[in-house]
Amino acid sequence: MDFTEQYTHQAEEKMLLRKIKDLIDRSERSYQVLYSHFLTPAEQMLISRVDEFLGKISFVGGYEDAERRMCRIQTAEYEEDKGAPLTLYSAELTASDAEISHRDVLGSLLGLGVKREMIGDILVSQHTALFFCDDTVAAYIEMNLERISRYRVQLHQAVLSELPQPEKEKAVINISSPRLDSICAECFHISRSKAADAIRKGLVSVNWQVCDQVARELKGGEKIALRGKGKVMYLGITGTSKKGRCFAGIERYV
Repeated sequence: MDFTEQYTHQAEEKMLLRKIKDLIDRSERSYQVLYSHFLTPAEQMLISRVDEFLGKISFVGGYEDAERRMCRIQTAEYEEDKGAPLTLYSAELTASDAEISHRDVLGSLLGLGVKREMIGDILVSQHTALFFCDDTVAAYIEMNLERISRYRVQLHQAVLSELPQPEKEKAVINISSPRLDSICAECFHISRSKAADAIRKGLVSVNWQVCDQVARELKGGEKIALRGKGKVMYLGITGTSKKGRCFAGIERYV
């Protein structure tokens, strides 16, 4: 029986799992660490669930908070690792009054004929857009990306220190337990039933991987994101009330 059958019935997801299995087989034969293309959080969760892949995979996206990541394949300690095949670029707008969005940057890259799976996270800050791409398309992008939307840009390879640092604000929430649905309800100001529904629909990620386990108990230091609502870092329980409810610390990304 095809091993993918127990994990998904979707043809595209089965193809993805077979590609990862092929990379694992190639890694074992070549004694090298190999990498996939960029994966969405949902794809990362699917891959993480496969028993046959355990202990052989991890995910890298260029920086700690990356959402889109490559699957790193290492099947033995002695395998050679040349590093993740990704490049960070900075595209600076030449017009001082210009404004662009994530959609503008992605649209311009796709307009060059670059596939979405070759592009990692895109971070837009004032007049600069930073984005990760697969090394196989880096030179092509560098030669051809002259505009984002209708604005001319100057493109250069960037370093991690150029990434914008997220602003955070601390807060304390009152929860019944450290369950994911309870924490999401308080963090994103929705009812617990709506939080549970969002989790089941795959709209919530924990540490940048989609989590559909409503009752999962969170640990301090884990990051939670609800699509369209933002993201927070859960810091852990700080105390309890007389009625037995828990006080927990969080950091909101603003």
